[in-house]
Formats: sequence, structure tokens, C-alpha cells
Amino acid sequence: MNNHRLLHFLSSLTAISVGVAMLVGLSSDWGTPAADFAALMLHLVSVIAAVAVFVGVFNLLAVHLGRLARSERGWPYSLLALLAAAGVIALRILDRAGVWSGDLEGEQMSARAFEAVQVSLESALAGLLVFFLVYAAYRLMRRQVTVWSVLFTLAVLVALVGWIPLEETEALADAREWLVRVPVSAGARGILIGVGLGTVAAGVRVLTGQDRSIRG
Repeated sequence: MNNHRLLHFLSSLTAISVGVAMLVGLSSDWGTPAADFAALMLHLVSVIAAVAVFVGVFNLLAVHLGRLARSERGWPYSLLALLAAAGVIALRILDRAGVWSGDLEGEQMSARAFEAVQVSLESALAGLLVFFLVYAAYRLMRRQVTVWSVLFTLAVLVALVGWIPLEETEALADAREWLVRVPVSAGARGILIGVGLGTVAAGVRVLTGQDRSIRG
């Protein structure tokens, strides 16, 4: 019991000390010992994060290799994931070797493949989001007609119809621009402010030793 208390005390003391040192270092002028210590800690965190990603990738490949070897349910998806990983690694190796010539000379094919997949996924999710919003508005109006459900439905209709490139919908297009510029922007800023306040609160809990996650 005493060993656990000592371990909790040491872990809390270490977290508080490093947190205070980071605050002092980030607030100090460049080139001072405190600033150098903060920069060193940031580099260490970056290296640890990179190693964690590296280990996570290997763990993902090991899991899918195991599923493929045991022919578990859904093994074709594991095969697809392994082929995609191997393809991306091969493209990156070829990019580093500079084997591309002609119109592709100097191109980063791994980055282009990533962007192609990313854009396709984002477009598909955006298309699904449209149907989800319409269905959500329909369910809200069907369950109970309130001021907020009517407002939500009108906002969805204005946002969707405002995208139609027709002269008859110019007024709705202006309304959609106002919605994006004022209410949506205000909501996004409110979320960011909430994230910032939550981060500050978590940091204060660590600095005061009230965070239980650092106690083992």
C-alpha cells in the first residue's frame, strides 16, 4: 500500500514538474535553458508519437495477417487492407528512389494516391451526410413539430436548395451564404473555445495533481 502511494506521489510530482517547466520554457525567450528544455521535451514527444504510430501500423498488419491466415470472417477485407498498405509502402519507396520519368518526373505518387483516396472518401461521406440530414429533418417533423424542428428543417432546405445553380434560387443562395458565414461560423468558434477551455482545465488538473490518470 505504501509502495503504491509512493508511486502515485512520484508520478504526480513528475507530471507537475514537467508541466511547470514546459509552461516556463514556452513563455521564455528563445535560447534560454528553460526554452531549450521545452524544445527538447517537444522533440521527445514527437519521436514517441512517431514510434507509437510505427508500432500501431505493425500491430494492424499483424492482426490482419492473423485473420487472413486463419480465414476468419471478413478475411477479404484484411487482404484488401494488406494490399493497400503494401502498395502505399512500395509507392513511397519508389518516390524516394526517384524512378519516375517523363511527365511524372519529380512527382510524389504516394501523396497523389493518398489525396485521391482521401478526396473520394470525403466526397462519399459528404453525399451520405446530405441524405442523413434530410432523413433527420423528416424524422423530427414526423415525431413532433416544434419551433426547433421547423428551424432545423428550414436550414436544411435553404442549405440544399441554395447550392442549386439557378437564377430562381439566388435569394436562397444568399441565405445559405449568410448561414455559413454567421451561425455556422459562430458555432464552430464556440466549439473551438470549448475545446480550448477543456484543454486548459485538464492542464490545471495535471499541474495541481488532481488528475487520476497520472497516478497509475
